[in-house]
Amino acid sequence: MSFLLMISFFNCSDKMEFDIVPLIEFQEYKIYSDNSGLDTAIILTISFQDGDGDIGLSQSDTLAPFNSGSEYYSNMIVEYYEYNYTDSQYTKVTPNPFSDDTISYEYRLPIEISPNKNNKAIKGKIDLTINDILAKSNPIKFKIYIYDRELHKSNIVESPAINYYP
Repeated sequence: MSFLLMISFFNCSDKMEFDIVPLIEFQEYKIYSDNSGLDTAIILTISFQDGDGDIGLSQSDTLAPFNSGSEYYSNMIVEYYEYNYTDSQYTKVTPNPFSDDTISYEYRLPIEISPNKNNKAIKGKIDLTINDILAKSNPIKFKIYIYDRELHKSNIVESPAINYYP
């Protein structure tokens, strides 16, 4: 799985108050193509805000509940869906017909996005570049959510339908 993660954030100096449960919003997507016109990557942009600024994990956060194999090891989950013309709906993709496993992209947002100031409230944007999408010619969608260090789960945001032609 190949990806690039860009995060920009702003400490809220004007005593802004947000809920301690992270709130995210889907902003936009961009598709990148090669010289022959085939799509090679997609950038998903989401905004976030968090009242206590406890988003992000350090590399040393490997003890429970952030241990490998735990549902909290990755604190940003991007689920992958393809439009199914037979059912006229978006469904999670299973790359192996003999398994129930579905495709999802799982990331560890770095702790560096957490503020060091008195007012811990933060907001910012995350640009996630994915360049190993298995799409055929069906429209695709992504559903995204994050966890903070207190294990609060954000809302789930959904991208619009995306036509991607690898």
